Order: sequence, then C-alpha cells, then structure tokens
Amino acid sequence: MAGAEHTGWRADRTLCALLPALNRRAAKTLFHACAVRLNGRIASGAERVADGDRFEFPDPAVSGPENLIARASAPRLTTPHGRHLVRLYEDEAVLVINKPAEIPVHRGQGGFTRRDTLEDVLKRAYPAPRPRATPRSGVQDDAAPDEDTHAQGFYLVHRLDMETSGCLLIAKTEQARDALVADFAARKVHKEYLALVVGEVPWRTLAVRKPISYVRASQPGGASWQLARRAKKPIMRGQKKGVALEEGDVSGKASETHFEVAARYKRFTLLRVLPKTGRTHQIRVHLQSIGHPLAYDPLYGRATPLRLREFRPHVGPTDDRGEEVVLNRLPLHAWKLRFAHPVTGAEVSLEAPLPRDLKDFIRLLKRHRT
Repeated sequence: MAGAEHTGWRADRTLCALLPALNRRAAKTLFHACAVRLNGRIASGAERVADGDRFEFPDPAVSGPENLIARASAPRLTTPHGRHLVRLYEDEAVLVINKPAEIPVHRGQGGFTRRDTLEDVLKRAYPAPRPRATPRSGVQDDAAPDEDTHAQGFYLVHRLDMETSGCLLIAKTEQARDALVADFAARKVHKEYLALVVGEVPWRTLAVRKPISYVRASQPGGASWQLARRAKKPIMRGQKKGVALEEGDVSGKASETHFEVAARYKRFTLLRVLPKTGRTHQIRVHLQSIGHPLAYDPLYGRATPLRLREFRPHVGPTDDRGEEVVLNRLPLHAWKLRFAHPVTGAEVSLEAPLPRDLKDFIRLLKRHRT
C-alpha cells in the first residue's frame, strides 16, 4: 500500500520503494507484462499514486522461474550491438538461453577471434564474485579462502556451434556444474535438434553409429584450405574437421546419432535429431557420411548461400529478386532440452521455438513441396 510519502509519485517508482529488491528497469518489465494492478486495475506504471492506493504484484517469495520479480530483476543478456538473448529458464542454479545463430559461444569458435562471444555477454551479466580484501594486518580472513579468487559467476557445461541456434544450458554454481557435467557424461541429458538436409531421404528413421576421427585444416593448397577460400565465411586454418569412420573402427571416437523424418520437401528433408553422444560436429559429420549434409554447411557440405532463384525458376536472370539470400547459416536448431535439476532433481523440460530465418526458409520450401 502506498503511504503519504509516496503521494504524487509515479506508480513504477512507488513499486520500487515498496519492493527494495526491484529496480526501475525490472519494475517497467512487470508493468509491460501487465503483472501489476493499482487499485484493482492493470497499471501502466505512469499513473500518479496517492496515500492509501493499493498495489497487487507477483509474490516475491515464490522460488524458481515462477518468481516473476526475480526474472524481471535478472541482469540483461545483451550483445554490444543491442541483440537481447532470450532466457528460457533461470533460477539460482541454472540458466537456459535460446542462443541465436550468429554469436559464437567462446573465443576462436568457427575461426572468429574478435567477435563478441556468449562468454563475453555472460561475464558482463554474471561477473565473478569479488574476493574479500585481505586485512591490513596481513592475516587472511577465514571467510574469504584463497579459492574464492578463482570463482566464476557462470559455467558452460556444453557447447553449440556458432551458427547453431537453440537451447544452451549454463550452470551458475559449482555444485550445479559438477552435477550437470556428470549427467552429460552419463548421457542422462536429453537433447533434440531440428536439421534441414539436402535430398529426400528414403527412410523414416535411421541410427548412425559411425566413430568420428578428427583432422586439422591443412596448410595453403590443401583440400580444406581450398574449401575455406570458396566459403563466404572463412574457415580458420587449424580448425578441427570430423571424418566418419566405418562402424566398429576403434581408431575414432564412438558416436551415435538417431534421425527421424519430420517433414519432406522438394529436394530437402527436415529431420528430428537425437544425438546419443556429444562429439564435436557430430550431427554434421554423420549427416555428411550418409549423403544428406545440412542444406548449408561450408565445412561438410555446400559452401555458398542458397538464393531465391533456386526455388523460383520463373525469376529471370536479370531480376534482382533472384539474388535474394534465403539461407546462409547452418539450418541446425537445438529444439528441445530435458535434464534433471542439479539441486532439486526435478525434471526440467524446455523447447526453443524456431528462429525467424529458419521459419521463413521452411515456409518457402512448403510453397514448392512435391
């Protein structure tokens, strides 16, 4: 309830005074979500309040992602160019974001060393705790052990390729990190992808169990270097490239991927992909090995973007519309994620909606379905 000292204040400022844990940005988020009522009516935040006005707002004592106030107060995940990263789930232990396709997870991924990374965004949002200063007497404070200087504010427990979008799981405590890493190693984390591949596959389901060996991109003149020159997005010399071996070959890392047809289009197929192991580029390597690489993949398949003229033959060679790029990134999306919460043990099941570029491309394919 507003007091006499709040008379004439804006509603969003008053709410911050009533809830000290709420800042103005978070308060505006709640008002925009229509989660605050003033005297029984949905408030915009710009109203002027009077003594005795009654506020209704989400319960700040609720735990987990249902705590709307905590979610609104969470630090922004924003790139230097203003791209906001969407949270799919967050509590005190874990964070799951819907990773966009154009941002690398860590420095050097995909050959880029200067581009802002997801790690950079997370470091700004969740900085490492500052170590407690050592007393001037020289005696170390027992409450601030040496290992605190190595503490982090987040821990990446798995990776996605730079141009892969979708669910990315991040631990916020060491306890959560250790539990999730163990679950990934024990194959207890369920991951499901959507992949758009070249060709109309003749099967409905397929399990690929080909081991994968890795080679490094060659020096100038080699096949990998030539591929890098042809690609619009250069491949870094020395980058790992996977090679699928014959099933049972012990010289590679054991790998297993299950595929299921989700939709068929003219010259393309949309697949549901369930990787049982987590090797680097595993899905891309296995797709290449069965003759159905991703529709665009400079390292394992096609290196040039797909243009509108390939789907609209009536567009003449002099028509500029034919040069419109309709796909220029990996059509691979981490669609679903299911894991046991590292603290409570409860099952957490999440789904990342398809990004707009893949939706638009699939819509184009539907118009040219066989």
